[in-house]
Amino acid sequence: MDGVLPRTPTGRPRIAAVGAILVLCLLAAPLMSLFPVAVWDLTHTLTTGGAGYESLLVAPVAVGGILLILLLSGYWLMSAGVTRPASCASLVVGVSMATPVVMGFLAPAFTPLPGGLVANIAAVSALLSTAALGVCVLSNRPEGRRQPGVLPGVAVAVAALLVLPLASEHMRGRFTEQRSLAQINGFEYTIAVLDSPRWVPVRVHEVHDGLRMTYVRDGGAEGAPDAGGLDGTDPGDEPEPDGGEGAAAVHVLSWTRARAAEGIRDDCGFPGVECSQEEGLLAVYRGSDGREGSGLSEVRARLDDGTVASVHPAGSLPPDQLFTVARFLRAEHPGERDALVDAVLRR
Repeated sequence: MDGVLPRTPTGRPRIAAVGAILVLCLLAAPLMSLFPVAVWDLTHTLTTGGAGYESLLVAPVAVGGILLILLLSGYWLMSAGVTRPASCASLVVGVSMATPVVMGFLAPAFTPLPGGLVANIAAVSALLSTAALGVCVLSNRPEGRRQPGVLPGVAVAVAALLVLPLASEHMRGRFTEQRSLAQINGFEYTIAVLDSPRWVPVRVHEVHDGLRMTYVRDGGAEGAPDAGGLDGTDPGDEPEPDGGEGAAAVHVLSWTRARAAEGIRDDCGFPGVECSQEEGLLAVYRGSDGREGSGLSEVRARLDDGTVASVHPAGSLPPDQLFTVARFLRAEHPGERDALVDAVLRR
């Protein structure tokens, strides 16, 4: 059985076949990988634009385009002296069609190169196609009696496509870590800390009026020997979790200096907003009729250094328990941001 790249009966030099495969992998494959992207964008545009059965015409056009690309690739490889032109063309075209589907739906976060998802799809298609056919060339030796053909390349391509979602999740995690580190260390104002071993930060987001950290009840802290907070506070009056993953969760918003300059009663005079001072904290009720018929939306506290922070309910935590949680707010200590970053990344 012939190998993938032996010298052809016509005497065409082997370098011509190798060059044709490299051109197909490094130039044609990236361009072919953009074809499914264009078809998807066209279908999405027709569907959202109100097109009905007309959008179904895209399917036969897409299939016809793929078959045409396959035939042209196979003919070009055959003219270059590749002895398995149909198999090689099918492998490259298949990789070029499968890569954007896998990266678009299963591995959208896998973007090792700058330029966005489309540019990365083209680059990954070129890399996988070259690796697949490279393995085929190395595994098919002219003196062998039984040649595996393009099967080694198919195995490499399938394995690489299966690994892409795992690599995507890893890159997503790394991106989240870097973003959390930048947002916490880059915040120019005081960060409010929920000072209790029963509450741990899990996410951080920079919003237009401050830095928002999400805390959840840590079930592992139940029954801990040291039940006191970081400053010796007693969390015994904290609300017990009411079951379910993330059920007891709150958002702690650290205000910027510009927002705090508006005062802790900022927007309390708006229609449908009622504020009341309770237990040394400011409760904010939002609804069409103010407090009447509306729920507690946030509890604000002025910290020891004069900054303002607010606690917002998340998950299924009862809003009326925000008062208990807000009593454990304090301003960050010098050098504490590294501990906050570590706490977020551990989750």
